[in-house]
Amino acid sequence: MQINEYLRSELVRAGFAGVDLQKTPLGVRITLKTSRPGLVIGKGGKRIQEITDTLEERFGLEMPQIEVEEVEQPDLDAQIMAERLAYSLDRGRHYRRAGYYILRKVMDAGAKGVEIKISGKVTSQRARTQIFRAGTMKKSGQPAKDAVDKGVAQWIQKSGVLGIVIKVMRADYKAGDGVEIKEEALKKAQKEIEVKLGKNRHRLEIEEEVIEGEIDAEVKKIIDDVDEEDVEEISLESEEEENKE
Repeated sequence: MQINEYLRSELVRAGFAGVDLQKTPLGVRITLKTSRPGLVIGKGGKRIQEITDTLEERFGLEMPQIEVEEVEQPDLDAQIMAERLAYSLDRGRHYRRAGYYILRKVMDAGAKGVEIKISGKVTSQRARTQIFRAGTMKKSGQPAKDAVDKGVAQWIQKSGVLGIVIKVMRADYKAGDGVEIKEEALKKAQKEIEVKLGKNRHRLEIEEEVIEGEIDAEVKKIIDDVDEEDVEEISLESEEEENKE
């Protein structure tokens, strides 16, 4: 924690996003995550050499080996955005304007949801919490652990310390409750159904023509076989009336 606090204070303008320490047989390997590696390395490696000497003398690390890792999308990194917000407040920017600026910045970068909390004596002598929200945010379960990135920063002012917490929900995480339509597969299935319906419709038309042709031939044959002389008149009068006559 002391090393992290020291590096955060030293690299506040370089977009400090965190540090990873790993002990190896050759010494301690330190990986610095930042959005501006040039400011960390310095001209001719002077800045990074000063940090190495400080870590070795002040914190007692044996043969520290520092590696600088650049963050590809700094606007989606919660720690970097928390540090930016703290830096903006330190420069005298109003907390609402700074909060909404960071909110829009993260959402424009492609995040699915953002939540910003500023706690402390913001405008008066009584502490309170101001929250800025946009998009959707997972609060519990496995998605809250895998999809949400959390960053914490502090801003020291005369009336006290302001705590800043930023949560960013990545857009590339598939939570399982979303619906995605595969347009190519849908078009292919629709074409197959249309072709199948077209073939069936053509076959039905042919069958109807064949049936109509067969019926016409049978009727014609019956008409030709029956002569008009063989057809007797059928009386509609009853037998009793015939006997009376």
